[in-house]
Amino acid sequence: MPAALITTTAFRGLAESERATKGVPELPLIVIDHPLGGVALDTVARRALQTLEALEVAARTRPLRPVQPA
Repeated sequence: MPAALITTTAFRGLAESERATKGVPELPLIVIDHPLGGVALDTVARRALQTLEALEVAARTRPLRPVQPA
């Protein structure tokens, strides 16, 4: 079953460390801009759409590198 780890730029290092610690360094990592709180609703909606698109790519291709939303 395809899976990916979604994180923000502020927690990218932690997410990469957790992938390695849990033994799944190849797990796709989707990194979105931080913060999510305190920003305009349209910004959150845009980031959510970008994240969904990146998740779709990750599910189909299983990249070995982090996927940066467009």
